[in-house]
Amino acid sequence: MFDIDSEKLSKAMEIIDEIAENFNDADENKKRVSELEKLTGKSDIDINMFFEYWGWTSLEELAKRLLIPDNPEKLTDTQIYEVVKKICEVEYSESEIDYWLDVLEKETGLDVIDYIYYPDSYGLDTDAEYNEIAQKIIADRKK
Repeated sequence: MFDIDSEKLSKAMEIIDEIAENFNDADENKKRVSELEKLTGKSDIDINMFFEYWGWTSLEELAKRLLIPDNPEKLTDTQIYEVVKKICEVEYSESEIDYWLDVLEKETGLDVIDYIYYPDSYGLDTDAEYNEIAQKIIADRKK
């Protein structure tokens, strides 16, 4: 659904790593964040996400999170089924799962994390199939 340029990914990883290594150098990090914002096209990067990032994710996944676009196009019902399937079957990377959960939430107005990970909260079996979950999300979405 989206491709990440390998050169941008490498550059983003380099910048993030430099920020994390020199976290207390505020002046230098301000420049590096500015460079990262220019690279990603995002203007709201929170430097705190780089502090000891290795405790919650990898350098590559963090860089991917920043390079994934913020505003996807509208999803069709078929695309919602596909995304839910790939999330349920763990076909996406960590950063992609986070991205698509956010997209689904924006698209539907629902807390889709609960639909996917706790389907019994919405009248489905605990081990509901992805197509049942997607169907329920589509049926419950806020218009």
